Amino acid sequence: MTLRMIFDRQDLQGIRIAEAPDPLWELVLGSHQLREDRPSAWRQQVRLNLRRHEGAARSLKTLFTLVPPKGNFPDFLTPPTSAGSVDSGLEAVACTPRGRLRADLRTVFTGAAPTWVKRLADGDREEVGGVVGALRDAYGLVIEPFWHGMRETVAADRARRVRTLAAEGAGAMMRGIPGVRGWDGEVLEIAYPRDRTVHLDGRGLTLIPSRFCANTPVTFIDPALPPVLLYPARATGPRPPDVSPGLVALLGRTRAESLGALRVPRTTSKLAACLGTSIGTASKQAAVLREAGLVTSARQGGAVLHHLTRLGTALLTRELHEEPAP
Repeated sequence: MTLRMIFDRQDLQGIRIAEAPDPLWELVLGSHQLREDRPSAWRQQVRLNLRRHEGAARSLKTLFTLVPPKGNFPDFLTPPTSAGSVDSGLEAVACTPRGRLRADLRTVFTGAAPTWVKRLADGDREEVGGVVGALRDAYGLVIEPFWHGMRETVAADRARRVRTLAAEGAGAMMRGIPGVRGWDGEVLEIAYPRDRTVHLDGRGLTLIPSRFCANTPVTFIDPALPPVLLYPARATGPRPPDVSPGLVALLGRTRAESLGALRVPRTTSKLAACLGTSIGTASKQAAVLREAGLVTSARQGGAVLHHLTRLGTALLTRELHEEPAP
């Protein structure tokens, strides 16, 4: 079965890739994976945290009721206005109109529904507030402790798509998205649980790399909502350089890995490829290291080449000693 997204010329100019994971999409999709039986360090840590937080089980139960293990879940749980911020996303959920609540919940609960879900569908503000609170609690348990790593995974995937777009064009980038079966410049064909056709109608398409999207891409049920396509982010590519935990604690992981990558002089683009991040991020990290006296940078043709200073080398190799007391 196939999802077909129909583009026109204006839509081609409106393709964009989100810069960060969407917290509520990750929460909803993560709830699917949390209920799987496969071994997972993330799943094990969440379950450990669950035992430590009183009331967390109740919040997860609310989430699991609204989001079945398979099939549809309400669009209002993943509002298009969240833009990478959990607070703005939860505010949008809290302001969901009653008509949207009723339509979304009828799509998911085609048979009998719990009494509280019926009250939610009627726009009961107390129930809406309870759902928002449950989402916030569940986010703190399932997503927030792992957010840094999720951002790194998404940043690496996004950087790779952007490089493909620059080097090979939009067609190669679109065909490289996991789950895409075909792309002819007008119709994007994607593996999907059922046959669907979505006309973009000049609204463009936002691609959102997702840590917890599994198997096939995901989009909104309601075709009137702003077109998005969640797809599984791939963190493949060069492995970030090994750095000591002490250096990570001192500098932060990305900055410590940037320093480690510069054991070998690299241009900004080569540094970005080594870290699996964007060129802009690599440039920013190099600038901070340069200001700290750990790196020097020199223009080499059209590129900038970064080298470790003696201080940077000493810090990286643990050869830096305190000055003897006078």
